Amino acid sequence: MRDEPLDSEPLDRKALVMSERTERAERTQRTGGQVLVVGATRILRPAVTALSGRAVSVTAVARSTADLRELADEHPGRVSALAADVTAPDFRSVLRGTAERAPLTGAVVYAPALPPGTLAELVGSVVVGPVVVLATSEWAAPSPSGADEGAGADTDVWTPNDLPAGARSGAVSRLLVLGWHEGGPAPRRQTRWHTPHEISAAALDLLGAPADRDMTLGAVRPWTSRPR
Repeated sequence: MRDEPLDSEPLDRKALVMSERTERAERTQRTGGQVLVVGATRILRPAVTALSGRAVSVTAVARSTADLRELADEHPGRVSALAADVTAPDFRSVLRGTAERAPLTGAVVYAPALPPGTLAELVGSVVVGPVVVLATSEWAAPSPSGADEGAGADTDVWTPNDLPAGARSGAVSRLLVLGWHEGGPAPRRQTRWHTPHEISAAALDLLGAPADRDMTLGAVRPWTSRPR
């Protein structure tokens, strides 16, 4: 769970929102629903495969119609393709139309062109269950001015509580900050970016968590170890 509130919304209001969403999700699960996956043909493709393997229906969102058709063919009867651009002005209305046909009971979203807070607001207004938003490591970067020396300096431990205000919104969501993998003994420790399978597994673990919380996948400090 988050250690402290990260916006000005009162705790009782946030608890009420979380309770209402949980109740709606449980009610919808009994009547059937779908998990929304944005970024379904690339970094979250393994997540679609895993959900399909669990007999969960998926609404897969990506820009490429051809890639979506291929993905749907791999999982007949489980994956509904939705060719759409998350940054388009009409994306919210497109999602609402989709939700009217089949309730969206959860979401995993990767769209780095938009701030995580914007994505949480956009998707959370339509999805009745938990929303996992992936945030790239740039959101964990130390301040160039050094003004965040107490919380975000290169040598410090970093947590999602240290995210800048731009990463947050009033929407209830679960942030997965994508760090990097470290391997080997110090001081010649090797670093690399996580694979789509590793990212998808972490995203689905967070989606299935019993309560809203944030998580960092891998390391984001020291910043000088970030893979090039």
